Amino acid sequence: MIVGIEGFEDAGVYKVTEDIALVQTVDFFTPVVDDPYWFGQIAAANALSDIYALGAVPKTALNLVCFSPKKFDISILKEIIRGGADKIREAGVSLLGGHSVEDEEIKYGLSVTGIVHPDKVLLNEGAKPGDILFLTKPLGTGIMNTAIKGNLLDGDAIMVLMKVMATLNEKAAQAMLSASVHACTDVTGFGLAGHLKEMIKGSLGVEVYAEQLPYFQEAVGFAASGFVPGGLYRNRVDIQSPYITAAIRERDQSEYA
Repeated sequence: MIVGIEGFEDAGVYKVTEDIALVQTVDFFTPVVDDPYWFGQIAAANALSDIYALGAVPKTALNLVCFSPKKFDISILKEIIRGGADKIREAGVSLLGGHSVEDEEIKYGLSVTGIVHPDKVLLNEGAKPGDILFLTKPLGTGIMNTAIKGNLLDGDAIMVLMKVMATLNEKAAQAMLSASVHACTDVTGFGLAGHLKEMIKGSLGVEVYAEQLPYFQEAVGFAASGFVPGGLYRNRVDIQSPYITAAIRERDQSEYA
């Protein structure tokens, strides 16, 4: 075992031979958008991202589905699965099957297996002095999704958001592997500051320049109005670290407070 449950990595890694290690992850969630086809794409891209974050290549996937045909029309499930299958196909991954459970709350995602060279696994810690942080997508999706629930986003803004969330990190991962990368992570529920805390592990300081961060412009007003995901409040407690005070202070003085 190279990476197990002892840390907070995006996936587990198991060495099979001197040249091959298996990378395994599982991720699923409730709908973040109303369109079932786009939800399927977004959920699949999210699960695949965990493989890319470790410098690995996804190879196979299994569907994970919770759905009630008594409560929802079966056409909704078909669209979710179609969206996931299209995204899996785009990634060059083989869908091997899956498992479904009857549940009145819809959930969808994937269990994904990838491969990587045992000596080339990227962890979510290990940043070194002088490293530069690269973000492959704009920040603020959690705020934007909360705004959707409040019917505050128009159709054009929702489409832009869905396209961003459904975009694979495949090309970004390929570019990353061509550079000297010391740490990589999939920025999700813990937000930028929370995941930065993992990357430096209390051994470094980090400077974040708010004006250089990519983000959804609409998220500024929504955050100021209180339309933020519940996890934000937990994150504020969890990330109180002297090593990222600069990052927190910069954010609190900016539109992402």
